[in-house]
Formats: sequence, C-alpha cells, structure tokens
Amino acid sequence: MKLVDKKAIVTGAASGIGRTAAIRMAGEGAAVLAVDVCETGLAETAAMAKEKGLALEVFRCDVSKENEVQSAVACAMGLFGRIDVLVNIAGISTTKYVTETSWADYTRLMDVNMGGCFLFTREVLKHMKVRRSGAIVNLASELAFVGYPDLAAYTASKGAMVAFSRSVALDAIRYGVRVNCVCPGATDTPIYWDGVTDAAERQKMLEQVKVEKPIGRLITTDEVAGGIIFMASEDASACVGAELVMDGGFIAI
Repeated sequence: MKLVDKKAIVTGAASGIGRTAAIRMAGEGAAVLAVDVCETGLAETAAMAKEKGLALEVFRCDVSKENEVQSAVACAMGLFGRIDVLVNIAGISTTKYVTETSWADYTRLMDVNMGGCFLFTREVLKHMKVRRSGAIVNLASELAFVGYPDLAAYTASKGAMVAFSRSVALDAIRYGVRVNCVCPGATDTPIYWDGVTDAAERQKMLEQVKVEKPIGRLITTDEVAGGIIFMASEDASACVGAELVMDGGFIAI
C-alpha cells in the first residue's frame, strides 16, 4: 500500500473523481477526511467506503468560504494530529459562450475552482511547513493547456491552478513539501454529463470523444485516482511543480 499511516484531506469527495480518490486513498492505508459542500453525497461516499471495509471521516465545507476551509483544516488536525496529504479536487463548470457568461457565473466558478485550491493550500501548508513534509495534489485539467469553445471561464480557472501550483511548489519545497498537479482529460463523472440524461445525446457526446481523443474514450475516475495516489506517494518524491497529464492524447494532437 502506498499511503500507509498518511493523514489526508480530499476535497470534492461527494462524487466523481473526488469520491473515487478518497475511497482509493483509504484503501492505500490513508486516514481520510472527505470534504464537500454536498452532505448527501458525502454520506454516500462514506457508505461506499464502509462497504469496502474502509473508514473515512466527512466534513461539509464550501471551499470558497475562508472560514469554512479553516474549520475543515482544524477538524482534520483535531482528528489526525497532522496532515500529510492534501488533494484539491472540488470544482464546478459552466458551459457558455463567453458573451453569455455572467459576472456571477465567472466569479462563482473562480471562487470554487481556484479560490478553494488557494484557501486549502494556504491553510494546510501552514501545518506542513512546521513538520517539514507533505504532498499537495491539485486537480487541474487538460484544458489548462489548450483552448476549448464555450469554456473560457473554466479553462481560465484550470490554467490559473497550474500556474499557482508551479509557484507554490517553489515556495513549499524548501520546507520539504511537494506541490504538483494532475490534469485529466474528459472523465466519466457527473460534471462531464452535466445533467444530460437523454441516451441519444449521451451517445453523441461519446462519438465526439472518439473524434477528439486519440484514446477514443472517456478517462475513468479510477485512472485519475491512480495518478493522484502516485503524486501523493513517495513514488513521486522527485516531482515538484509538475503536471501529470492524463488526457488520452488530446493535447498531443
């Protein structure tokens, strides 16, 4: 197991990549505090972990709220006594042409995607600096590196996350803390489908994936979780300010 006795926070853990990562990390031996704004989803994550014989703690938190982030970090410190790993996954998207994107759309997206990453990184790094060890993994996107129509605000948030992570990595490594990004491509998650339930429309989206992605399919949450675990573990001890791109070849075209 790669994370034996590690104490971890995983944000965005109520569904999708965050849920899979939290459960997989617990399976690798970590004690996990699963964080999300959705209490129902967190309860489902905890139940799924329990079915596998794993235990994880949950904490309801809006990652865009400074006081709530501080409370979540205080909770983890109270439960575990230290934080070895932080995984920033919580995020939202909006699919709109840029002139149809409201200021409220933009600020909410940036507050959650980039703001949540900033707040959790800042608060957790305070503790990691004291212990002079730790790993922070930020979930960016293939779209941090290329443009895509109707996703200007989303791509801006993920590009900012990559740039932020590179700079924080240089600040943090002097204290023995590694900061890196995992950048998945289109992944089979609720945020990808974004409420699309019509079977024909879903099939159309999958056909588009086959055209755009050399791998010819969606990435799985398990694949992304594997990348996160790698970056959180000692296997990635030489990775500092790096981006692990898991996009099925999309940005190689």
